[in-house]
Amino acid sequence: MATSDEVPPGKVVTRRLAGADVVLYRTRGGRLRAVGPHCPHLGAHLGHGGRVDGEELVCPFHHFRFDAQGSCVATGYGTPPPKARLTAVECRELDDMIFVWRHSLGEPPSWEIEPLPPAGFAKPYCGRHVRLDHPQEVIENIVDYGHFYPIHGYAHEVIEEPTFEAERLQTVTRLRSERSRFKVASTTPASKVLIQGLGVVRVQVDSEQFGGFRARVWFCVTPVDPLRVEIRSSVALRCENRLVHRLAPAIARAYVWAAWRDTSEDVPIWEHKIYLDRPRLAKGDGPIMPFRRWASQFYTEPHPALARPERGPRRRAAEPEGDLAGGGS
Repeated sequence: MATSDEVPPGKVVTRRLAGADVVLYRTRGGRLRAVGPHCPHLGAHLGHGGRVDGEELVCPFHHFRFDAQGSCVATGYGTPPPKARLTAVECRELDDMIFVWRHSLGEPPSWEIEPLPPAGFAKPYCGRHVRLDHPQEVIENIVDYGHFYPIHGYAHEVIEEPTFEAERLQTVTRLRSERSRFKVASTTPASKVLIQGLGVVRVQVDSEQFGGFRARVWFCVTPVDPLRVEIRSSVALRCENRLVHRLAPAIARAYVWAAWRDTSEDVPIWEHKIYLDRPRLAKGDGPIMPFRRWASQFYTEPHPALARPERGPRRRAAEPEGDLAGGGS
C-alpha cells in the first residue's frame, strides 16, 4: 500500500483499497498507524488537511485530537472530548513496505506475512503501476507456465513443484531468456517464490554472479477499486563484493525496470481477456486449476465471479475475503 519512505514521522497520506480510502500516518515518535478516513465527530476526511502533532492525529475541521490508540483526547476549543474513536485498520511494516489488512466482513487478520531479517540488504528500489485487472489474475500468471515463452521469450523450468498450504503457495523455478544470444542453463539462478494470499509475492534469488549476490523481491497487488489494481514491486540486493554492493541501488533499479518490461507485455492481454471458469487447458499450461482452488479460500463466496464482458470495461469482480494489500512506491 505504501513504502516506509512515503510515510515519514509527521506525515499523513491517503491510499485507496477496494474502493475506499485508508489514511496512513506516523507519529513524531515513529509509530505507524492506519485508520478509516473520516473523523467520528462530523465526518471530516483526515487525509485532506489532517496533521500529526507529536503523538496525536489532528482533524482538519474542528481540530479534535486522537492519540495513537485512536481515542479522542481533546477538542479544538478546550471542551471535554466525546467518547469517540477512530476506526483502526490493521497494518504491518516489513522490508520498508507497508501492508494493510482488509476483510470484506470486517474480521481481524487470520494470517501474517512471513518476516525476514534485514541481513545486510541495501535500501530497496520500488516501482508502482496502476492497471485494469483483478488481483487473482495477476497472481495466476506465476503458475501459467505456458505463457512464458510465447509472451516473454523465456524457457521455464520448475525446480520444485508448487505446494499449496493454507494461505501460502511456494515453488522454485528458473527462467532462461530465449531472446539472448547467450544460452544460460543450470548456472541461471533459481527463484524461490512465496505467495501469501492474493496480494503478496516474495521472491528470493541467490546468484554466484558478480562475486555472489542475493536479491529479495516483493511483488504486491492491491485492488484499489472494482476495476483497477495497483502493482508495486520492491527489489533489495546484498552483494558479497563490496564494490558491487555500492552499485546495489542502481542494479535494483535495473531489475525493477526489467521486471516491469516483462509485466507490460502481459498488460494488453490482461485488460481485454475474459475469465473462463472452465478453461480448455493443455499440457504445459501449469497448475492453473489447483491454483484457483487454493485462491477460492480468500473469498466470502465459494466461487468468485470474475466473469466480464468480451469487450470494454470489465464488470465488478468479487472482492477478496481477507488479504494483506501490498506496498511499494
